[in-house]
Amino acid sequence: MIKLLIDSMCNMRDELLQESFVDFVSLNVIIDGKPYRDKKEIDLAQIHDFMRQGIVPTTSQVNPGDFREKFIESAQKGEELIYLSFSSKMSGSYATAKLVLEEVQKEYQDFKCRIVDSTQSGGGIGLIAEKLIEAIHQGMGLDQLADYANRIKEHVNFFFTVQDLDWLSKGGRISKGVSFIGDLLKIRPIVYVDDGELNVVAKARGDRKAVSIVVDKVMSNIEIDEDTFFDMAYSDPEESKGIIELTKAKLLEYGFKIRDAIPIGTVLAAHLGIKGVGLYYWQQNPKKFLLEN
Repeated sequence: MIKLLIDSMCNMRDELLQESFVDFVSLNVIIDGKPYRDKKEIDLAQIHDFMRQGIVPTTSQVNPGDFREKFIESAQKGEELIYLSFSSKMSGSYATAKLVLEEVQKEYQDFKCRIVDSTQSGGGIGLIAEKLIEAIHQGMGLDQLADYANRIKEHVNFFFTVQDLDWLSKGGRISKGVSFIGDLLKIRPIVYVDDGELNVVAKARGDRKAVSIVVDKVMSNIEIDEDTFFDMAYSDPEESKGIIELTKAKLLEYGFKIRDAIPIGTVLAAHLGIKGVGLYYWQQNPKKFLLEN
């Protein structure tokens, strides 16, 4: 049996998490010096409550002991394991998993495990994981799965618009002066996952302009076919409701399929703030890469 291990930076639909061969480990959100395991000991509503109190959360990678527990559990059950990690350029979880695996394989020399750096964040990881779940159902082997993941990950795109510059200032990601002027002018940074890192690729004045810029960027680098669809993720559902509807309306103008929006994880929320919406999609249809196997 092959098991898929993801971490809590993977935003994925609940029904996929119910698959018997899917498991996850948590990154940590740290509130006033106390660590909480993401999606196990703290959820999005709770972290927003802390943030509205002015508490600035920090984050940390998956605990080595959590990897060791999962690896040993699979090794003892005779399972093969593939771990799809949060981008190695944004977290030490990938490197930690590699080190822990080396130690575990000294004890369990027959344990087969592949660790894949998704080079993605949030929903981008979720799209890759979704395809791996489909491939496992189709009987793909462990090495094929790792190869497949490494090929398709280059074709996932993820944009996020941030509406609350004051929060970015509290987190030390922009200066208070930039935050004040930006909020006054309704400046909306547009964040893009580029080569495994979060980068600001544009700034727009107002939500409508931000949505237009994102959709223009999408249209400039996507191969459209009958399977093309878009996924959306939000931080706070009420605070982000307006820009969710704007984004949906803009995409519907082009006749695209849009799946229901889902919440981001608490670690991503700690970095991006309370108000924001992400848009993620396949730049190319991953079916073509499956056919190459």
